[in-house]
Amino acid sequence: MRAITTPFRVLGKAIRQALIFLLPWTLFLHGAVKLHAQSVPGISAYQFSSGVHPTLDATFEDASGSDVTTFWRNELKAISVKVTNKKELIGAAARIPSASADTIRILIAVEKPKGALFTTAHIAFLTTSGFVGPDSPERELTGCTEWVQQRTVILRRQVAQAELDRATRDLENLTRQLDMLKRENQRAENGILKAQQRGEQAERDKQELEGQLKGLAEPVREAGIDSTEQAQLEKDRLRDQRKMVSRVTRAVKTSQAMEKKVQDLQWAIKKNEEDQVAKQNEVDRQQQVVNDLQEKLRNIR
Repeated sequence: MRAITTPFRVLGKAIRQALIFLLPWTLFLHGAVKLHAQSVPGISAYQFSSGVHPTLDATFEDASGSDVTTFWRNELKAISVKVTNKKELIGAAARIPSASADTIRILIAVEKPKGALFTTAHIAFLTTSGFVGPDSPERELTGCTEWVQQRTVILRRQVAQAELDRATRDLENLTRQLDMLKRENQRAENGILKAQQRGEQAERDKQELEGQLKGLAEPVREAGIDSTEQAQLEKDRLRDQRKMVSRVTRAVKTSQAMEKKVQDLQWAIKKNEEDQVAKQNEVDRQQQVVNDLQEKLRNIR
C-alpha cells in the first residue's frame, strides 16, 4: 500500500511547490506592474539545457518561430557582450540598467508547437542574486519585467503591422480588380453603342445599294451605237452589278455581325455585373479585415 501512495504524495508536494512559486509572481504582475494586459509577460518556468528556471513568457500570435528568434537575438546583441545560439539563445554579460547595476545572463528559448497559433519566448534572467523570481529584489523583478514587456510590444506591433500591410495589399489588389471590371463594363457598353451604329449604317448602305442594284437589273439598250459599243456597255453593267451584289452581301454580313456582337456584349455585361457584385463583396470583407487589424494594432501597447 505504501508503494502505491508514495507517487501521489510526491506529486501533491510538487504541485504545492509550483503554486507557492507562481503565486507571488501572479500577485506582483497583477498589482505592482500596471501594464496593458495584452503585453504583460506570462509567468512560468522552462526546462533549459542548464535546468528548469523561472521565466517571463512573451507570446506572439501569427508569428513564425524563426522571426521571433531573430528578433530576440537582435535584442540580446544590442545589450550583451556575446550572444550564442546553440540549444537556446544566451546573452552573456548583458546590461539592463533598470534591473541591475551588474551584468545579467539572459536565456531565451523560443517554441511554437506544431499547429499552434502562438509562438512563445521563454526568457530567464540570471543576476548576481540568482535567477530572477518572485523572491528577487524588486528592482530586478520590475526591471526585467518591463524590459520584456517593452520589447514584446515592439515585436507584436511589428507582427501586427506586417499582417496589416499584407491585408492592405490584398485590399488594394481586390479594389484594382473591381475597378478593372468596371472599366471592362464601360468598354462593353461603348462597344454596344458602336456596334449598333455600325449595324444601322450597314442597314442603310444595304438599302441604298439594293436601290442602285435595281437600276442595273435590265440590259443596256441604247440607240445610235454599234454592236461593239453595245457589248462593252453590257459588259460594264454586269461588272457593276457583280460589285454591287458583293457590296450588298458585305453590308448584310456586317449588319448580322453587329447584331451578334451586341448580343455577345449584352451577355458579357450581365456576367460582368454579377462579377462586380461578387468582387464588391470580397472588397467589403477585406476592408473589414483591414479595419479589424488596424484596431488590433491600435490596441497593442
